Amino acid sequence: MLRRSLLLGLVATLVIAGLWGLFAARGQQPNASTLFNPLLEAYQRIKSNFYRPENAPDARLLKGAIEGMVETLGDPYSRYLPAEDYRQFNEGFEKEVVEEFGGLGMQIEVRDGRLLVVAPLHDTPASRAGIEAGDWILEINGESTEGITQEQAVKKLRGPKGTLVTLKVRREDGSEKIFEIVRDIITVKIVSHSVLAQGQVGYIQVYTFNTLTRADVEKALQDLLTRNVKGLILDLRNNPGGLLNQAVDLASLFVDEGPVLKVQSRNGSEVYNSKGNRYPNLPLAVLINRGTASASEIVAGAIRDHQMGVLFGKRTFGKGVIQTSFTLSDGSAILLTTAEYFTPKGHRVHEIGLTPDVIVERASETLPRAVQWVLSQAGKTCPCLPPLSNDRSARARPSPFLVWFTP
Repeated sequence: MLRRSLLLGLVATLVIAGLWGLFAARGQQPNASTLFNPLLEAYQRIKSNFYRPENAPDARLLKGAIEGMVETLGDPYSRYLPAEDYRQFNEGFEKEVVEEFGGLGMQIEVRDGRLLVVAPLHDTPASRAGIEAGDWILEINGESTEGITQEQAVKKLRGPKGTLVTLKVRREDGSEKIFEIVRDIITVKIVSHSVLAQGQVGYIQVYTFNTLTRADVEKALQDLLTRNVKGLILDLRNNPGGLLNQAVDLASLFVDEGPVLKVQSRNGSEVYNSKGNRYPNLPLAVLINRGTASASEIVAGAIRDHQMGVLFGKRTFGKGVIQTSFTLSDGSAILLTTAEYFTPKGHRVHEIGLTPDVIVERASETLPRAVQWVLSQAGKTCPCLPPLSNDRSARARPSPFLVWFTP
């Protein structure tokens, strides 16, 4: 309680200081004795009377104040990073783009003070052990994750190849499981492609959105088109997202013109348009699931809204907000949610997700169903509409009008 009181008091101090600056900028002045004296007195009492002064240096109190301000926003994606954590955050991002690291291979986030798996990455210890998107990690090596920060979780989950991590996990259905997973070297894979159905269907899987994603997908697309495929499958399952500009660039390979997404911030709205598609609009199936998040949802939503493809699988994760980092004078930083994005037709994604055009309950049936549909469209081009089906394993979606670290 004492620490909390200190945080709230210092938060109030900073907020009032900001108000003072605002009033001063407008040529007004608040009543200083009313606004500042009690807060300054409280600060002086802490500095003069707290029985463990070594626990109350100014730098520590300031850090607590900033953490308190960000915490009061009630946003799971906004957080404060001390200078060392921010340095490691940037190093971690670079590793995920161009290097390798030891760990489990899954995208995580802290939501409501709990640790959530956004998506296990393809062919990693986490995915091979059976970790699923939507799992809540309750314990790491027997220690509770309640109140853990994202940076703390990453430090606990990453480590040397061959070392063991024990996770206690709660599934979305409420059941709990224990996983013992051996860390391995996680190599960041970006794109893979192949041909299916005796060379008639081109298959592209995108694992992440980093600086190389759009270029690698275009190379795959060019290779498949030289093989005269009749249609395409874009697999975005368990892709946790990444860079916004790469999502726009990738969507532009399939959307001829018009908006790819719409962004709403406190300063107004902004539309990101397609940069132009110079490839034939072959029938396109897009595979999605619970681990399809963020940038992946941008691409899938744009393709669907422009009827340039049909979505197969399960409802996506539902991360439709954008974060921006702001470096502070001491080298620390705050990561703030600064905007929310919507599909080209204005459908909200955040905390809702995208419902597929064809819902496939069994994951093993998603790809075969998509191949079947693409073959049925051979010789046609998009715009295209979802299939009508009486098959209970796949059904058309309801009307859309009814409806960010990697350890």
